[in-house]
Amino acid sequence: MLTLLFITNIAATIAFAISGALVAARHRLDWVGFVFMACITGIGGGTLRDTILDVPVFWINDYHTIIVCSVSAIVTYFATQHISKRSKALLWADALGMALFTALGAQKAMALGMNIPVSIIMGVFSACLGGIIRDVIVNDVPVVFRREIYITASLLGASTYCVLHTYTPVAEGIALIMGGTVAFVIRALAITRNLSMPAHEGLQ
Repeated sequence: MLTLLFITNIAATIAFAISGALVAARHRLDWVGFVFMACITGIGGGTLRDTILDVPVFWINDYHTIIVCSVSAIVTYFATQHISKRSKALLWADALGMALFTALGAQKAMALGMNIPVSIIMGVFSACLGGIIRDVIVNDVPVVFRREIYITASLLGASTYCVLHTYTPVAEGIALIMGGTVAFVIRALAITRNLSMPAHEGLQ
Protein backbone atom coordinates (compact mmCIF):
# COMPACT_ATOMS: atom_id res chain seq x y z
CA MET A 1 0.00 0.00 0.00
CA LEU A 2 2.84 2.39 0.82
CA THR A 3 4.37 1.72 -2.60
CA LEU A 4 1.03 2.41 -4.31
CA LEU A 5 0.61 5.66 -2.38
CA PHE A 6 4.15 6.73 -3.29
CA ILE A 7 3.70 5.95 -7.00
CA THR A 8 0.29 7.64 -7.09
CA ASN A 9 1.65 10.73 -5.36
CA ILE A 10 4.57 10.99 -7.81
CA ALA A 11 2.26 10.54 -10.80
CA ALA A 12 -0.19 13.14 -9.47
CA THR A 13 2.61 15.61 -8.78
CA ILE A 14 4.07 15.19 -12.27
CA ALA A 15 0.67 15.62 -13.91
CA PHE A 16 -0.15 18.80 -12.00
CA ALA A 17 3.37 20.15 -12.42
CA ILE A 18 3.10 19.69 -16.18
CA SER A 19 -0.25 21.49 -16.19
CA GLY A 20 1.35 24.39 -14.32
CA ALA A 21 4.25 24.49 -16.76
CA LEU A 22 1.84 24.46 -19.72
CA VAL A 23 0.08 27.49 -18.27
CA ALA A 24 3.51 29.14 -18.00
CA ALA A 25 4.12 28.34 -21.68
CA ARG A 26 0.77 29.84 -22.64
CA HIS A 27 1.80 33.07 -20.92
CA ARG A 28 5.36 33.00 -22.34
CA LEU A 29 7.15 32.90 -18.98
CA ASP A 30 10.85 32.14 -18.60
CA TRP A 31 12.21 28.88 -17.16
CA VAL A 32 12.03 30.24 -13.60
CA GLY A 33 8.37 31.01 -14.19
CA PHE A 34 7.89 27.45 -15.44
CA VAL A 35 9.38 26.00 -12.25
CA PHE A 36 7.40 28.36 -10.04
CA MET A 37 4.08 27.56 -11.73
CA ALA A 38 4.81 23.83 -11.67
CA CYS A 39 5.61 23.89 -7.96
CA ILE A 40 2.60 26.03 -7.07
CA THR A 41 0.30 23.67 -8.94
CA GLY A 42 1.96 20.47 -7.75
CA ILE A 43 2.00 21.29 -4.03
CA GLY A 44 -0.66 24.01 -3.63
CA GLY A 45 -3.71 21.86 -2.92
CA GLY A 46 -1.89 19.46 -0.63
CA THR A 47 -0.32 22.34 1.29
CA LEU A 48 -3.70 23.88 2.07
CA ARG A 49 -5.15 20.45 2.89
CA ASP A 50 -2.41 19.69 5.42
CA THR A 51 -2.69 23.18 6.92
CA ILE A 52 -6.43 22.73 7.44
CA LEU A 53 -5.92 19.26 8.91
CA ASP A 54 -3.23 20.70 11.21
CA VAL A 55 -0.57 18.17 10.23
CA PRO A 56 2.99 18.74 8.92
CA VAL A 57 2.86 19.96 5.33
CA PHE A 58 3.83 16.97 3.21
CA TRP A 59 6.67 18.52 1.20
CA ILE A 60 8.51 20.31 4.01
CA ASN A 61 10.52 17.25 5.04
CA ASP A 62 10.22 15.47 1.70
CA TYR A 63 12.23 17.48 -0.80
CA HIS A 64 11.72 14.97 -3.66
CA THR A 65 8.33 16.59 -4.36
CA ILE A 66 9.98 19.92 -5.23
CA ILE A 67 12.55 18.11 -7.36
CA VAL A 68 9.81 16.24 -9.23
CA CYS A 69 7.96 19.50 -9.89
CA SER A 70 11.12 21.28 -11.03
CA VAL A 71 12.26 18.50 -13.37
CA SER A 72 8.76 18.23 -14.84
CA ALA A 73 8.79 21.99 -15.46
CA ILE A 74 12.16 21.97 -17.24
CA VAL A 75 11.20 18.98 -19.41
CA THR A 76 7.95 20.71 -20.33
CA TYR A 77 9.85 23.94 -21.06
CA PHE A 78 11.74 22.21 -23.87
CA ALA A 79 8.87 19.95 -24.96
CA THR A 80 6.31 22.68 -25.54
CA GLN A 81 7.77 23.53 -28.94
CA HIS A 82 6.25 20.24 -30.10
CA ILE A 83 2.82 20.93 -28.61
CA SER A 84 0.19 22.76 -30.65
CA LYS A 85 -1.58 25.78 -29.17
CA ARG A 86 -4.83 24.00 -29.96
CA SER A 87 -3.79 20.89 -28.08
CA LYS A 88 -5.78 19.85 -25.02
CA ALA A 89 -2.61 18.72 -23.26
CA LEU A 90 -3.22 21.15 -20.40
CA LEU A 91 -6.75 19.84 -19.82
CA TRP A 92 -5.61 16.21 -19.84
CA ALA A 93 -2.64 16.77 -17.54
CA ASP A 94 -4.88 18.71 -15.19
CA ALA A 95 -7.56 15.98 -15.34
CA LEU A 96 -5.06 13.27 -14.40
CA GLY A 97 -3.59 15.31 -11.56
CA MET A 98 -7.07 16.15 -10.29
CA ALA A 99 -8.17 12.52 -10.28
CA LEU A 100 -5.09 11.22 -8.49
CA PHE A 101 -4.99 13.99 -5.88
CA THR A 102 -8.71 13.51 -5.25
CA ALA A 103 -8.10 9.95 -4.09
CA LEU A 104 -4.89 10.80 -2.24
CA GLY A 105 -6.48 13.71 -0.36
CA ALA A 106 -9.44 11.64 0.75
CA GLN A 107 -7.16 8.76 1.74
CA LYS A 108 -4.94 10.96 3.88
CA ALA A 109 -7.90 12.47 5.71
CA MET A 110 -9.41 9.06 6.44
CA ALA A 111 -6.04 7.75 7.60
CA LEU A 112 -5.99 10.62 10.12
CA GLY A 113 -9.37 9.51 11.47
CA MET A 114 -11.55 12.10 9.77
CA ASN A 115 -15.18 11.31 9.03
CA ILE A 116 -16.48 10.77 5.50
CA PRO A 117 -17.77 14.33 4.78
CA VAL A 118 -14.49 15.90 5.90
CA SER A 119 -12.46 13.33 3.96
CA ILE A 120 -14.45 14.03 0.79
CA ILE A 121 -13.89 17.77 1.19
CA MET A 122 -10.17 17.21 1.74
CA GLY A 123 -10.07 15.14 -1.46
CA VAL A 124 -11.71 17.96 -3.38
CA PHE A 125 -9.43 20.58 -1.81
CA SER A 126 -6.32 18.55 -2.67
CA ALA A 127 -7.48 18.20 -6.25
CA CYS A 128 -8.81 21.68 -6.97
CA LEU A 129 -7.03 24.33 -4.92
CA GLY A 130 -3.63 24.00 -6.61
CA GLY A 131 -5.20 24.58 -10.02
CA ILE A 132 -7.17 27.55 -8.73
CA ILE A 133 -4.00 29.16 -7.35
CA ARG A 134 -2.20 28.47 -10.65
CA ASP A 135 -4.89 30.11 -12.76
CA VAL A 136 -5.46 33.09 -10.47
CA ILE A 137 -1.74 33.93 -10.49
CA VAL A 138 -1.79 34.40 -14.28
CA ASN A 139 -5.25 36.02 -14.26
CA ASP A 140 -6.99 33.15 -16.04
CA VAL A 141 -10.48 31.94 -15.26
CA PRO A 142 -9.80 28.85 -13.09
CA VAL A 143 -10.49 25.55 -14.85
CA VAL A 144 -12.79 24.54 -12.00
CA PHE A 145 -15.11 27.46 -12.81
CA ARG A 146 -15.45 26.78 -16.52
CA ARG A 147 -18.52 25.08 -17.90
CA GLU A 148 -17.21 21.52 -18.14
CA ILE A 149 -17.72 19.30 -15.10
CA TYR A 150 -14.70 19.47 -12.78
CA ILE A 151 -15.45 19.83 -9.07
CA THR A 152 -18.32 17.36 -9.45
CA ALA A 153 -15.89 14.78 -10.86
CA SER A 154 -13.59 15.26 -7.88
CA LEU A 155 -16.51 15.10 -5.46
CA LEU A 156 -17.74 11.81 -6.89
CA GLY A 157 -14.25 10.34 -6.99
CA ALA A 158 -13.58 11.22 -3.34
CA SER A 159 -16.99 9.86 -2.36
CA THR A 160 -16.27 6.60 -4.19
CA TYR A 161 -13.03 6.11 -2.28
CA CYS A 162 -14.57 6.92 1.10
CA VAL A 163 -17.61 4.67 0.62
CA LEU A 164 -15.54 1.73 -0.64
CA HIS A 165 -12.99 2.15 2.12
CA THR A 166 -15.59 2.45 4.89
CA TYR A 167 -18.45 0.19 3.88
CA THR A 168 -16.99 -2.56 1.70
CA PRO A 169 -14.32 -5.24 2.22
CA VAL A 170 -12.26 -4.17 -0.80
CA ALA A 171 -8.58 -3.49 -0.19
CA GLU A 172 -7.58 0.12 0.41
CA GLY A 173 -5.45 0.10 -2.73
CA ILE A 174 -8.44 -0.92 -4.85
CA ALA A 175 -10.57 1.79 -3.23
CA LEU A 176 -7.85 4.33 -4.03
CA ILE A 177 -7.66 3.24 -7.67
CA MET A 178 -11.44 3.22 -8.03
CA GLY A 179 -11.79 6.70 -6.54
CA GLY A 180 -9.21 8.14 -8.91
CA THR A 181 -10.68 6.27 -11.88
CA VAL A 182 -14.20 7.58 -11.25
CA ALA A 183 -12.91 11.17 -11.02
CA PHE A 184 -10.81 10.83 -14.18
CA VAL A 185 -13.50 9.14 -16.29
CA ILE A 186 -16.11 11.77 -15.41
CA ARG A 187 -13.67 14.59 -16.15
CA ALA A 188 -12.61 12.88 -19.41
CA LEU A 189 -16.22 12.64 -20.53
CA ALA A 190 -16.66 16.33 -19.69
CA ILE A 191 -13.64 17.24 -21.85
CA THR A 192 -14.51 15.04 -24.82
CA ARG A 193 -18.28 15.59 -24.83
CA ASN A 194 -18.49 19.09 -23.33
CA LEU A 195 -20.60 17.88 -20.43
CA SER A 196 -21.58 20.52 -17.91
CA MET A 197 -23.88 21.01 -14.97
CA PRO A 198 -27.00 23.17 -15.51
CA ALA A 199 -26.06 26.80 -14.90
CA HIS A 200 -28.13 29.19 -12.81
CA GLU A 201 -30.10 31.73 -14.82
CA GLY A 202 -28.71 34.56 -12.72
CA LEU A 203 -30.46 37.41 -10.99
CA GLN A 204 -33.39 38.97 -12.81
